[in-house]
Amino acid sequence: MSRLVKLGRLQRIERILYQNPQGLTIQRLAELCDVSIRTIYRDIKDLEQIFEVPLTRENGRWKVVRTSYLPPVRFSLHEAMGLFLSYRLALRYMDKQNPDLEEAWSKIGSVMPEPISRFFPETLREIKNKPLDREYNRTVRTLTSAWAEGRRVRIQYLSSRRSTPKERLIEPYFMQPSGISHALYVIARDVEIDEIRTFKVQRIKDIELTDEKYEIPGDFDALEFLKNSWTIWSDEPVEVKVRFSPRVASAVKEAIWHPTQELKEEPDGSVIWTGRVSGILEISAWIRSWGAEAEVLEPKSLRESLVNDVQSLAKLYGLGLTESASKQEGQCTVEIQDTKNFAHETS
Repeated sequence: MSRLVKLGRLQRIERILYQNPQGLTIQRLAELCDVSIRTIYRDIKDLEQIFEVPLTRENGRWKVVRTSYLPPVRFSLHEAMGLFLSYRLALRYMDKQNPDLEEAWSKIGSVMPEPISRFFPETLREIKNKPLDREYNRTVRTLTSAWAEGRRVRIQYLSSRRSTPKERLIEPYFMQPSGISHALYVIARDVEIDEIRTFKVQRIKDIELTDEKYEIPGDFDALEFLKNSWTIWSDEPVEVKVRFSPRVASAVKEAIWHPTQELKEEPDGSVIWTGRVSGILEISAWIRSWGAEAEVLEPKSLRESLVNDVQSLAKLYGLGLTESASKQEGQCTVEIQDTKNFAHETS
């Protein structure tokens, strides 16, 4: 019984310290827990050494190092299942090992019911089969600390337009993964130019956590910043209109692909999808994934870009194309002719 009493007291001390970021004296902790000062000293030692709670003492007050630690969280079975499904979805787009995610996954799996927990080791094996990039993981950890602690980071960033990295001082505001590019991005204020920019984490070649503090503006809204983006890139929103054939119309209608989307069902069973999107490049990949079942109606620039892609692919595979203007403005018809004579010959 005494062990249970002590465990309950340790949990209470941990909770009290976390709820009092300014810290508490040993005497005050003893009063709150109704035990002696000597007992509190022993409890503090156990919290640090056995339970690995990061504690520090400043000006006679004990406190939890909040920036590197979260208190124990209890999940219901269904909340934990939500994490399980989220993790499985994330695994589909992960191309690197993430030791921190692996550890979190192991902790959740250890308390799940057996019919579910037996699949956790299989998922861990999937992760461990992916390549380990220690520098990338270090960068992600440093960015996480900077964001949590409100500290600027100095990075060496290699943009797609440069051949050598450039030093930048940034203030992380938000981190967002992209399923399309299988990449992680940090939305941050570039101190030198005083603008909010999006940085691809894989392009950060070196990173240093500084002691310079910053605060995220109260009016910054990450969801609003990303609202019109297909996944991550922000640009001037444009209206995109796509016709989906009857063969895939039901699949298109089953999901909300973008917050601004509108659907219009046509008499022939096709569906016209409309949305205001920032970043044409990202939605182009989504449209291409539907193949010939999707036809871009607007904007004209996106339609022409896809036509050019079709022509390039035809050339790559040795197919001749002839393009003729349609009677309707902005429409075109593309005819494909096999120029490599890959027809099967009968014997």
